[in-house]
Amino acid sequence: MALGGGKITDKPQTASRAGLRLVLWLLLLTAAVVFGVKTLNHRDVVETDILAMLPHLKQDALTSRALDSIENRLANESYLVLTGEDKAATIEAARGMMAELASSPAFASVRSAGELAPKEIYRLYFPARFNLLTESQRSLLENSKLDVLIKQTEIALYSAFGFANSELISEDPLLLFPALMQGFGKGHRLGEKDGILLGNSGGQTAAIIMAKGKDSVFSPMAQEAQLSAINSAFDRVNHDNQLSLLKAGALFHAVEATQSAKAEVSLIGSLSMAGVVLLVLLSFRSLMPLLLASLTLGCAMLSASVFTLLIFGKLHLLTLVFGTSLIGIAIDYSFHFYAERSGRDESASQTLSRILPALTLALATSVLAYLALGLTPFPGMQQVAAFCGGGLIGAYLTLYLAYPMLAGSRIQAASAAITLASRFLTPFQAAGTKAFVIGVLTVLFVCITGLGRLESRDDIRSLQQGSATLMTEEAKVRTLLSGGVDNQFLLVRAESMQTLLARLEALAPVLAKAEKDQLLQSHVNLADYLPSKARQMADHDLQQQIYGSKLSEILARLGLDGELETSLRSQYQAGQQQAVTADALFATQLGASLKPLLLEPTATDAREWGAMVLLGGIQDLPALAAAVSTIPGVALVDKVGDISSLMGDYRQTTLWLLALAQLIAFGVFVLRHPWKLAAAMVAVPALAALLSLSLLGLLGSPLTLFHALALLLVFGIGVDYSLFFAKDDSQQEGSRVMLAVLLSATSTTLAFGLLALSNTPAIHYFGLTLALGIGFTLLLSPLIHTFKRKMK
Repeated sequence: MALGGGKITDKPQTASRAGLRLVLWLLLLTAAVVFGVKTLNHRDVVETDILAMLPHLKQDALTSRALDSIENRLANESYLVLTGEDKAATIEAARGMMAELASSPAFASVRSAGELAPKEIYRLYFPARFNLLTESQRSLLENSKLDVLIKQTEIALYSAFGFANSELISEDPLLLFPALMQGFGKGHRLGEKDGILLGNSGGQTAAIIMAKGKDSVFSPMAQEAQLSAINSAFDRVNHDNQLSLLKAGALFHAVEATQSAKAEVSLIGSLSMAGVVLLVLLSFRSLMPLLLASLTLGCAMLSASVFTLLIFGKLHLLTLVFGTSLIGIAIDYSFHFYAERSGRDESASQTLSRILPALTLALATSVLAYLALGLTPFPGMQQVAAFCGGGLIGAYLTLYLAYPMLAGSRIQAASAAITLASRFLTPFQAAGTKAFVIGVLTVLFVCITGLGRLESRDDIRSLQQGSATLMTEEAKVRTLLSGGVDNQFLLVRAESMQTLLARLEALAPVLAKAEKDQLLQSHVNLADYLPSKARQMADHDLQQQIYGSKLSEILARLGLDGELETSLRSQYQAGQQQAVTADALFATQLGASLKPLLLEPTATDAREWGAMVLLGGIQDLPALAAAVSTIPGVALVDKVGDISSLMGDYRQTTLWLLALAQLIAFGVFVLRHPWKLAAAMVAVPALAALLSLSLLGLLGSPLTLFHALALLLVFGIGVDYSLFFAKDDSQQEGSRVMLAVLLSATSTTLAFGLLALSNTPAIHYFGLTLALGIGFTLLLSPLIHTFKRKMK
């Protein structure tokens, strides 16, 4: 709707036209309210997942499926650790807490131990024992060191702690299978009793429970339900206060982030509003400007929310935190209107017609700045851009449609405010060549020194950090779980299932060495549980050394009955047909937990198989990546690292976009102003951006994508100030513009300065950069007025 696109005259509009505009505004306002109420009643519109704000990676189909599988495996998983002095009491409490959580509708599943069921594993692998060897057994047989295996068996047979029995010996004389069973327990360093996974935490018994939420932990309703269920269950089992509870998982980070964001929205919004109210009362000493300013802000926030919901269907909580800064920008329209009208005996329509061209151009530049944010493939900034852009349009429409009828009475700005604006402008008007040279040299010194110290940081992990208490608890839980499972994993791909298993087998010794070298603490490899057919055939052939011609000698050496020879040789020959298969493995409880690691071909990638190798407790990611890079078809998938790298690319792209926006703005301004004035109008926000970056460097703040995005808005807002100062070069008009810009910059700096107090690093960086940028713009923009006067 191009409202202001037609020719504007100085003749006051009739009351009827002003009334029609007001009716149109009321209809738009009613529609927005109705839409908002219906949306809130029908669905949960608030999003708290920080990952939803981050860029989306472009991945091939198999990698995307792997990432989805990992996220589904880890999503909504909460780790709860009960610790206590009395082992029996702690186990009993853990069982009771599991029962409480399992009965809660907030959780889909609750578990502790049980993935490794010895009887089930025995039934699966023992019939295939002639096709299975551990890495150590395989190495000995490959090097014809059968005698070493025999000596190990003799030690086991005659040891007081031996586990062999006559039935096992009659079917496995060298006791190879028990060693294989022990191998399945690697990585499972925790104990188990009565179905509870047990560890040790500071000398106390630690009982570990894993609870998977039914709904996303980033839903505020799900957060409340899950946290309430956990707290209630713990209170019931901890009736004598002898237990402690450690917590880890996305749920607790999400709850903390939600609580922090809500508190910041309330605090920052309230302080911004209070600042605006104080500015209006001190400047105009009348309730009417305050009421209309409040109306403008309310309409801006409403239109911002509706516009965002129309586009995205969800409103991220961080968008609301960012969006509180809209208060400081949307109020600019009221400030310019009342500063322009102050002391004039004219109607609201006449005042509006005089400032509307500059306001329209100011709106266009601000919306273009937000559009630049919206064009970045960054969902978080797209929402912020839609929110703030929609809010500014709402404020503009309120000014255009409602003010002609509602702002009827004459307003006189407080003399103190006019005097302050004039005094602020005077030094710029009186500045001579010497002052100009000193100013330029100072700016050059600050820029050279600050920019030389500025360093970039794109790691997304630095943008959302939990409290010290939460991070300490999580570290303790990860230690108990031997590093747990990290977000990084290995993706192995091949053209067939058997080739895939062969590559996983080739990866096994590399990962074993990596654990030995302390590059990581643990891993989960499907091939450790499902050997390839080729590996099983090779292991069967190697055991020919045992069950071939030397079998009678081996039995005699071990003091076993020679009659076992015929039975053992028959079992060995039949064992070739008893291979471990994928179907048999995945039918077990252990296999069910491993099956998500296998990515079978789909209709879109029918020829490609994939498997994920989970990694835990990674200590040196680059060294680990280098170690596995030698194996064909193996790649390290690091979504966090990839997004961080992508954010670095976006940061550089955003700075180039800023430079391009300055060139475009110069091209637009030169159509209406002399080229020197147009260059000065662009130079002011550009110099403000350079000074902001320099000061960030001096303060030791790293340069991130959020700093770069904030500079785009510094440019958009700074251009507005330049436009108003270039509008008129008279002393009286300069004071009016200075008053409006001073009020506008004060409210905007207040809003963004408060964002800089946020505990969320991304919001802090964004707010700090904008506060600095607007502050420098306020100091520099009056030079436009002085420059234009001296051009004549």
